[in-house]
Amino acid sequence: MKKIVNLIVLLCIMESFSFASYDEAVKLYQEKKYQESLKIIASELITEDDMKPGSINYNQRFLAAHIHWKLGNSQPATSHFNRCMVIKKDSVDPYIDLGLFQIELKKYEEAGATARKGLKIRDSAMLYYIQGVVAVADGNYWRAKDMFEKANSLEPELYISYNSLGIVLLNLKKYSDANTAFTVANALRPRSFEIINNIGISLEKMSKFDDALKYYEQAKTIDPESPVIKKNIARVEQKVRK
Repeated sequence: MKKIVNLIVLLCIMESFSFASYDEAVKLYQEKKYQESLKIIASELITEDDMKPGSINYNQRFLAAHIHWKLGNSQPATSHFNRCMVIKKDSVDPYIDLGLFQIELKKYEEAGATARKGLKIRDSAMLYYIQGVVAVADGNYWRAKDMFEKANSLEPELYISYNSLGIVLLNLKKYSDANTAFTVANALRPRSFEIINNIGISLEKMSKFDDALKYYEQAKTIDPESPVIKKNIARVEQKVRK
C-alpha cells in the first residue's frame, strides 16, 4: 500500500514539473526566445500521452506550432496544428491558427480547406474571416463580402473583419458602405494607421476631399514616415486646391 501511495505522489510531482516546464516555455516564447522554448517542449513532450486524459500535450503542441511558425518552419508547425486537431476534436482553435499561418504563406487554397474543415465543427467568426481572405485572393469580392459579413455577425468586435469588408466594398465601388465599415473598425481599433488611412481613401472616393485630407493627416501623426500617407496627402491637397 505504501508503495502505491509513493507512486501516486511521484506521479503528481512529475505532473507538476511538466506544467512548470510548460509555463517556462510560454514565458520564453513571450520573450521571443523561441529556440530555448522549443528545447523545453522537445524534452518534455511524450508522444504516447497525446490522447491521455489530463495530458498537457495539446498545450505543448499548440505552443510548439506557434514557435515553428515564428521560426518559419512550415512542416513542423503544420504537423503540430494537425495533431492538436486530433487531440481536441471539438476545438476550432488549431484550424483558425493553421488557416492564418497558411494565409501568411500565401497558401490560399490550403487555408480555405482548413477553414471549411473547422466550420464542420462549429461556426467561427475567424474561420469565416479566413474564407473571406481566401476569396479576396481569388478576386471573388462578392463571396468575400458574404464571408466578412458572417464573421461580423458572429463577432461584432472583430475589427479586422470590418476593415477587410471595407476594402472589399471599395473594390465593389460601394464607397459609402466601405466608409461605414472602416468607421466601425476605427471605433473598435482606434489609432490604427491602416484603418484611418482607409477611411481617408473611402472619403476621397466619395469626392469628400477636405474630410479625406483630415484623415490622411491623422494617419500621418501615427506614422509620420509612411510614403503611402505622404503620397495620399499630396494627391488630395491638389484636389482641394482645384
